[in-house]
Amino acid sequence: MANSRVSRVVVMVQENHTTDNYFRALTPYGANVAPDWPLQVNPPASDQPHDRHAYYRWLTGHGKATRTQFDTTTAVPFYAYLALTGAFLENHCSGFGTNSTPNHLLIVGGQSPTLRNPSRTLPPPLWDMPSVPGLAADAGIGWACYTGNSNYPVGFYKQLDGSRNLIPNAHFVADAAAGKLPPLTYLWHNSPEDEHPTADVNIGMNKIWESVDAVVKSGGWDDTVFLLTWDDWGGWDDHVATPNVEHTPDGVQLAYGPRVPLIIFGGPVKPGIDSRWSNHAGIPKTVMQLLGLPKLGVDRVDNDPGLADLIDPALHNPAPPAYGSKVTLPAPPQPARKPNPLPVPPAPASSPVAPVVLRGGGTLPPPDDVPLATTKP
Repeated sequence: MANSRVSRVVVMVQENHTTDNYFRALTPYGANVAPDWPLQVNPPASDQPHDRHAYYRWLTGHGKATRTQFDTTTAVPFYAYLALTGAFLENHCSGFGTNSTPNHLLIVGGQSPTLRNPSRTLPPPLWDMPSVPGLAADAGIGWACYTGNSNYPVGFYKQLDGSRNLIPNAHFVADAAAGKLPPLTYLWHNSPEDEHPTADVNIGMNKIWESVDAVVKSGGWDDTVFLLTWDDWGGWDDHVATPNVEHTPDGVQLAYGPRVPLIIFGGPVKPGIDSRWSNHAGIPKTVMQLLGLPKLGVDRVDNDPGLADLIDPALHNPAPPAYGSKVTLPAPPQPARKPNPLPVPPAPASSPVAPVVLRGGGTLPPPDDVPLATTKP
């Protein structure tokens, strides 16, 4: 391992919430989150539009997102605990400004040939793209992806499709409790455990809590790094405008997408609110750094600075509360902290989205399958 303290990295991906939507309770601690939007009823009554068209309307001010917030300490108290005792990346962004599948693919391999979800009535696509699980396999490092229905999203990778290392997510808790998780582990859930509206978000939080607790019970907390994030914005508003780093051929911002939460936690993780810009391409890069993997061959990942500096081998953070127990949050500072200013946007200015790199050296055209002309005012 690149970091001798880290025996495993667990990447957990939930669905469809922005940073403002979930973490209003972190305001007194100095997080840059909206403190006073209307409270959101849980479970939400509907799923908001959140595809590329909806994102474009929101981005250009010609359409509104849902400006409500969950009561953090009631709906997702375990997440609040993790955010306040681990590293809370307050300016983490979805990789692309669109909906689920492209962002899941960015978390696995840093690129996507599509800007939309594949058809549910046609055979699923199969792309021969590099991925971090494939990179681990090539390096002889154990890996597993605990997936939901149809091995989503890793079943879209030719190298991974059909592998015995794609395991139904129902096995995660037992495998974790038995100490069977390999050095690289990804975890996805099905509805309602994925928190995708119209799910009760407390159900998904409890599943994540149970999953973390299983690692703790196995004795794995002290040498495990968890990265917990949400795939995309889900049509919820967020008050921070994110940097324009990449654009589609029509000139519309693609990356970064809206802010979504990223919490990094575990025995050796430096706690605190981290204000740097980060995005979903940094998740595979961080995995690569911690596991000592070589370059992926995808510039968006290989050139990302990663987040491995948040790991300190000298730290031994206490484990979180046991699953189902009372969650007590750290007392807010007195007086309340002011949020950090937004960091300088990454340089250079926005560039066209690059072609998709394939294993073996080929490429696919840059993702451009959602024309936006019909939505322009």
